[in-house]
Amino acid sequence: MSDTDENVEVRSAPMLTVPIIWRRLALCAVPLAVIALALSVWALLSASGNHPESVALPGDSKVRVCTAFELVAAMQARNELVAANASLAMLGAGDYLLRQLDTKTPQHLADAVRAFARDVQEVGMNALAGVPYSDPRQAARQAEGDFDRKQVADLCQ
Repeated sequence: MSDTDENVEVRSAPMLTVPIIWRRLALCAVPLAVIALALSVWALLSASGNHPESVALPGDSKVRVCTAFELVAAMQARNELVAANASLAMLGAGDYLLRQLDTKTPQHLADAVRAFARDVQEVGMNALAGVPYSDPRQAARQAEGDFDRKQVADLCQ
């Protein structure tokens, strides 16, 4: 052997050591993550079971719903709205109507308002998607919405 071979020191790559505290924390992290996920799912499921109608809103239900309907019907009748704005307004109007319902709303009025709100939102969403009002299906949606609007108007008298 040459002199240079004897003086060479063989070193291995440094070993990465994880402190014990980090290993213990890692062992706790998995169960904590499972618990957090379970709580999140539980919260999501319990929140989806809370319908707005399960809480009584202040004031007379029929007056509140019919006042909201009159506001939506007046908005819908305005011809000067630009098409995209009108479509967005229809989506918001349907949601606004639905939020006025509660457990005290007479069932026949609540059913008619739900049908009208659904019609308004469907017409608005299809218009936003580019379906022209001349399309037969869109015209049918509008006719159904007009029928449901008249039912709500009659019930609000």
